[in-house]
Amino acid sequence: MLRWFAALPRAAHRMRLFFVLSVAGILLAACGHEAPTMVEETQLVLGTVSHLKIRAADHAAAEEALCAGQKQLMQVQQDAEGEELRVLEAAAGTGAWTRISPALYETLGYAQEIARRTGGAFDVTAGALTALWDTARREKTPPTDEMVQEARARVGYEHLEMRKTGDGAEIVYEARLMKAGMCIDRGALVKGAALDAIYPLWQRADTLGALADLGTSSILAMGTNEEGEPWQIGIRNPRGAERSDILMVLPLTDEVLSVSGDDEHYFLYEGKRYHHLIDPRTGYPAETGLAAVAVILPCAEEEEMPPAWQGHMGMLSDMLSTAVFVLGPDAGRALLAEFPSALVILIGTDGTMIGE
Repeated sequence: MLRWFAALPRAAHRMRLFFVLSVAGILLAACGHEAPTMVEETQLVLGTVSHLKIRAADHAAAEEALCAGQKQLMQVQQDAEGEELRVLEAAAGTGAWTRISPALYETLGYAQEIARRTGGAFDVTAGALTALWDTARREKTPPTDEMVQEARARVGYEHLEMRKTGDGAEIVYEARLMKAGMCIDRGALVKGAALDAIYPLWQRADTLGALADLGTSSILAMGTNEEGEPWQIGIRNPRGAERSDILMVLPLTDEVLSVSGDDEHYFLYEGKRYHHLIDPRTGYPAETGLAAVAVILPCAEEEEMPPAWQGHMGMLSDMLSTAVFVLGPDAGRALLAEFPSALVILIGTDGTMIGE
């Protein structure tokens, strides 16, 4: 059964969006045993400020897990910026197939599945629209309708084709973009994919708890915090007077959280808010009465989840939060009914939670 988050009282304290409430404390050693240790690191990667935090029984294990997580984030960034996608985009409209890695084939395949389920409300080929509105946000001026329609003409998940050829000895993975000027929206998937890449590394590591916070919009919480409790994650009120205005606090353990909201990347023009969550079907920022959508999924395998998505909860939560924002509450509920393990939070443009 799809879980909808019931209304919670506002937190009495204030803090930054998704900032972990617990503060690293000094744990006293007992009976001669070394106390658990906490290490953390903040870095600029994936186009955002990313914060990793590891709690382990000893310092060496914590440092090793932290280093593994940092390397994985850098690898995901390199893949997103790499030659593979550039070659695919350069061949757009020519009809030529581009050989791609099994990992990229799998990632694009998942994106195409959500695109089909949403009728294009989520579309990984929306790169032209994303670039257009990124420029508009920098210039604080919306593009003309002619510019929007020109970019929209280069968008369409149905024009991304994929195939596998060969036998068991060597399988060749290929893709092609059928319209000239089409490009992949890297930001639509990269943070969720990064969480999925980190999770198995930390799962195998000798840790007591771990947290990956990617720009406050994509979070992986494993184990427990330094107090031995679930990680406490604050959800900011997108219409709060200050950035520290917290709407609710979520306890997360072995879960991923993705949030899509209109309050982080936007500009005002003649009194109207233009945000970065573009509806690929219209070419304009989505207007569905939502200011933010949060989707929480369990990391561990569950019978309720479709088997194909196991191990890809980060990417799935990332795509679902965007898709629900664009679809709106009613159509979003219909989509999420297909993923019963999901915990969903809808926040309206007045800053209040929307129930069933």
